[in-house]
Amino acid sequence: MLSLRTIRLLVVDDNPGFVYLLRRAFGDRAGRIRWDLTVAEDGEAALKMLFREEVGSAPLPDLILLDWNLPKLSGSDVLEQVKQHRRLRKIPVLVFTSSEDERDVHTAYDSHANAYITKPETSVALLAIVEAIERFWIAVAQLPGSSVK
Repeated sequence: MLSLRTIRLLVVDDNPGFVYLLRRAFGDRAGRIRWDLTVAEDGEAALKMLFREEVGSAPLPDLILLDWNLPKLSGSDVLEQVKQHRRLRKIPVLVFTSSEDERDVHTAYDSHANAYITKPETSVALLAIVEAIERFWIAVAQLPGSSVK
């Protein structure tokens, strides 16, 4: 059985209302994981955080929730840079966006996204997705021998 652990989650999203809902959904979880959310409002801010954290001023996130349609630098560009970087590429990236365009889905997976999730329209559906993300973390990302720590 896994003990309660804090997972650092980087949310990259420019919609403050949706970020608020995410904070509530992850904060209300009474599961086996305690979530520590950090938010970047655009792609440039996300990369600045990740590269700053890489040099030792703060720990890297354990998981990234990435919106696809971002100001300044797109989710596609962020994903590509994360997955091409030697140290960052091991971080699971879940694209979490309102785009249902098949080209975006294919681009995300071609760029090594770990999942592509369409944003829900209700808080009940959002909670179900948060529960699925927790199951993903427990069942997949934390398997014995996993490169994700």
